Amino acid sequence: MPCPCSSGQEYGQCCAPYIVGDQLPETAALLMRSRYTAYTLANIDYIEQTTQPSMRAKYDFTNLKDWAESSEWLGLTVHTESESSDPKLARVCFTARYRQNDVIINHSEDSEFVLEDGRWYFVHGKDYTPPSQKTVGRNDPCTCGSGKKYKKCCLR
Repeated sequence: MPCPCSSGQEYGQCCAPYIVGDQLPETAALLMRSRYTAYTLANIDYIEQTTQPSMRAKYDFTNLKDWAESSEWLGLTVHTESESSDPKLARVCFTARYRQNDVIINHSEDSEFVLEDGRWYFVHGKDYTPPSQKTVGRNDPCTCGSGKKYKKCCLR
């Protein structure tokens, strides 16, 4: 099956090794992609494990599971990955697309990650506006990557 993170790779060769614990993501972008995939699978244990330990108390992981299960995941676009002057810090800007209650949501976020003890963790995210967010027309290809026209796919 194709990986939900929209990498173009098969799930088994992409995010699965991270989610099942066989490997650690080598970069913040790989961690972010695997976290998106975990949301599509409602694997909130992975989301909790990959959240910086000092930040975990700020999240209601039970509520996150309900939200993830009630969402139809449509795709991920990574806009930028940037490292800081400190090699243990990184930022990833992305847009996650999902449908909830018949409404398509494009959630764009600038996320901060930290490398601790050889492992990347999500710290927090803030709203992000992609540089050129193009409006999708009814006859344009659907943003979910299905190959169908938007009006015959996610606009419904």
